[in-house]
Amino acid sequence: MAVRPPSQFTTSDRDPLSRLLEQEVMGEKAATLGRLMKKLETALSRLRAHEERLEAEKAAGKAAPSDPTRHERLTAEAGEALWHVVIQRELCGFRRHDGLMRELAVPAAVRLRMGPATAFRKR
Repeated sequence: MAVRPPSQFTTSDRDPLSRLLEQEVMGEKAATLGRLMKKLETALSRLRAHEERLEAEKAAGKAAPSDPTRHERLTAEAGEALWHVVIQRELCGFRRHDGLMRELAVPAAVRLRMGPATAFRKR
C-alpha cells in the first residue's frame, strides 16, 4: 500500500513566497548541521587525544592521571555534541544515524553519554 501526503501539501500548489521561505529554512538547517558537525568532530578529536595521552602515560609508568575527571568531562561534552547533531539531522529529515556513527568512529562510551552534559558544565 502506497502512502501519499495530503494533496494540500503538494509543492506545485504553493505560492512562490512559501517555497522561498521553505528553501531558506532548509538552508539554515543545513548550515546549522554543518556547524554542529564541526563541534562534534572537535569534541571527538579532543577525547581521542586525551585517551592517547593517557595510554602514553600508562606505558611510561605514570600511575594516575593528573586530572581524573577530565576523561569523563570530555566524554560528556562529546556525548552532548553527538546529541545536538542527531537532533539536527532528524530536523533535516535524516532518520538513520548508523552511517554517521561509523564514519566518525564514535566510541560506545560517547553514544551512551548522548544527551545534555549538565553535570560537567562550568558554573
